[in-house]
Amino acid sequence: MCIRDSYSEYKSVDGAGRLPLFRTLQWGWYYVALVFVYGDFIKEFAYSHERGQDVLLHYARHHEALAFAGYCLVFMLSVWTLTADNVKYQVGQLSWTIVTLCIVVGQMKFVAHNIFDGLFWFFFPVWLVVHNDCWAYAWGALLGRRFITQPFFSLSPKKTWEGFVGALVSTIVVAFYTAPLFASSKWLSCPATSLTLRFHEPLSCQPPAVFRAQKEMTLGPITLRDVSPIQLHAVVFGLFASIVAPFGGFLASAIKRAYEVKDFDSLIPGHGGVTDRVDCEFIMALFVYVYHKTFIAEPEGWRALAAAAARLPEGDRRLLAGAIC
Repeated sequence: MCIRDSYSEYKSVDGAGRLPLFRTLQWGWYYVALVFVYGDFIKEFAYSHERGQDVLLHYARHHEALAFAGYCLVFMLSVWTLTADNVKYQVGQLSWTIVTLCIVVGQMKFVAHNIFDGLFWFFFPVWLVVHNDCWAYAWGALLGRRFITQPFFSLSPKKTWEGFVGALVSTIVVAFYTAPLFASSKWLSCPATSLTLRFHEPLSCQPPAVFRAQKEMTLGPITLRDVSPIQLHAVVFGLFASIVAPFGGFLASAIKRAYEVKDFDSLIPGHGGVTDRVDCEFIMALFVYVYHKTFIAEPEGWRALAAAAARLPEGDRRLLAGAIC
């Protein structure tokens, strides 16, 4: 529900003027979620990288305590401010706030992971979701309801089966042939080695094996030539972007229909606000994170061990080196 309409509803509630800290608590839940989710990312990054993370390590050791203290404060205030006359409305708003934070802020943590694993894992999935959305519109306008008259999604009558299937095929083709273009850029393929507020220095690395073309690749009875592994993974990304990710948009449509609002906000006029532009991106980012860690990323055992050894006091490092030798 858009911020403007939510605030209007709040003002129209009987006795709303007596609801203490109503907006403040919603922002409080938001900031607590940010501290927990992004703080957890910072902690993981600091613990798995060797160079220049001294300040981050100091924060990482106290991250859980800071997040829990903020949670306790906001939780107690949320319960303490409940009023007998408006408890149903307040509990409903609290529930919506928590669910929204889980869907939005919770999944955004994995966007951060994808970015620091290499900008390819952020921009390429976004590219596929945008393409799928555009192709669904194009194929729906061209062939919509010529073969199947039943709407694809009852809450969005404009969605057609022809648009869905056409976008599926088109997105897979785009994924297969554009993946090497993204992978050829070191700015996109190299992972970040430090977390800083300054501009990163130009990234330089040996391209990961997944981005390097192979002369021959055998897939059962099929032999592919001059194809990189990322192109095959990109097909899987394209399938997910076409089959599963659109349901994020369908959920957004259902919420708008339930609350009888046309757009989530007016920041991008005619496009439903920022939420309508990223409603499919959240679950896509989560999928890319899980898929990358499971099927693409190299095991982190030695890298994590080296990072942990680098954080030891000098005397302990000497003892470890002596034990290894």
